[in-house]
Amino acid sequence: MVEAITTIDKAGRVVIPKEIRERMNLKGDSALLVAETKGGVLILKKLDIKEIADRLRVELKGRDVDEMARRVEEESNERVRKGEHPKTLRG
Repeated sequence: MVEAITTIDKAGRVVIPKEIRERMNLKGDSALLVAETKGGVLILKKLDIKEIADRLRVELKGRDVDEMARRVEEESNERVRKGEHPKTLRG
């Protein structure tokens, strides 16, 4: 495993060191999952968009996606009314 020190610029961007980008084959359009742990550690995981799309296609096959979206919207609106909705992360 490679460790490196990096910084965050004024726009909130983190530069991933070149050696790590090359080892993980990260490009300018790579998708990364960022997760915070209780210990304050950030975990970055490379996401394969095609793999995610393929999984969703299998999991959602035969389901009414419009109905699912409507239910998510209703639940989200209800959580906002109750003051339970999590903060939105904006760049």
